[in-house]
Amino acid sequence: MSKICSLRGISAPQLTPFREDGSINYGEYTRLTQFITDAGVHGVFVCGTTGEFVNLTLEERKRLLTAAVEGAGPESCILFNTTAMNLADMKELFDWARHEGAHAASVTAPYYHSYDAETLTAYFRKAAELAEGMPLYLYNMPGMTHNPITPKVVQEVCDTCPNVAGLKDSSMDFLTFQEFQCLELPEGFELITGNDAQVLPVLQSGGDGAIIAMASVFPKQCQQLWDCYYAGELEQARRIQRMLLKLRGLVRSVMPVMAHKKMLELQGFHMGPARFPFRDLSGEESRTIEEGLEKLLGHVG
Repeated sequence: MSKICSLRGISAPQLTPFREDGSINYGEYTRLTQFITDAGVHGVFVCGTTGEFVNLTLEERKRLLTAAVEGAGPESCILFNTTAMNLADMKELFDWARHEGAHAASVTAPYYHSYDAETLTAYFRKAAELAEGMPLYLYNMPGMTHNPITPKVVQEVCDTCPNVAGLKDSSMDFLTFQEFQCLELPEGFELITGNDAQVLPVLQSGGDGAIIAMASVFPKQCQQLWDCYYAGELEQARRIQRMLLKLRGLVRSVMPVMAHKKMLELQGFHMGPARFPFRDLSGEESRTIEEGLEKLLGHVG
């Protein structure tokens, strides 16, 4: 998997299945990768927010990348989250990404402490250096990191780091996305949304695609939105976008990560128990998901 690969299109941030003893079910993870890529989705995002990377050990994250590479089709792009709060761990993850043949890496802003723009710029420049030429996608997730990647930071990093290939914007703010589009970015720089609710607006504004949680659960439908838009079937694309918006509301009525897993279980996947500090869905919450899916999509499974 050493080929250069664009993430233009729809990509899925994979969920992480567990066994009853709390260990990761790597075989099921490979099966999930095959399910996603067989549906035509362009890329797989390994160990993102949806994949619970903050609840995983370094070795678990590395093994998940190996499992994803084993399950992905030859045309699929693998994006690996190398975020770490110390440089030694970050370097180890970048080294592993290259070793396993990931096509690109992604890094969020540092979290817990608050950092100014100058510090964030230096942080991403260091990450780009540790990537050693591997394409790097900045990952703007201010709702989790509480350190937004501003347009100013993106511009300054791109001006000095040629391997920074794109940005996944999960700010949930379409105005912010458009501000990124106004920057003087390198040719080929990819601006990708991380918001299920904004896929069609982003495509209509000239954005390059989406890395969205719902593509891990209903990959065919998400890929259809992309296909319909580029085929000029705008009304069908709008219908799919409205469906994604309703599904997003459903998962957010409980715990999103566990809700997504419940949706996969209804399709025959073994997602297992919650990984601490998450908890399993209650019976009532599970029924909310089942009944909501029945109403929105009909039979699932």
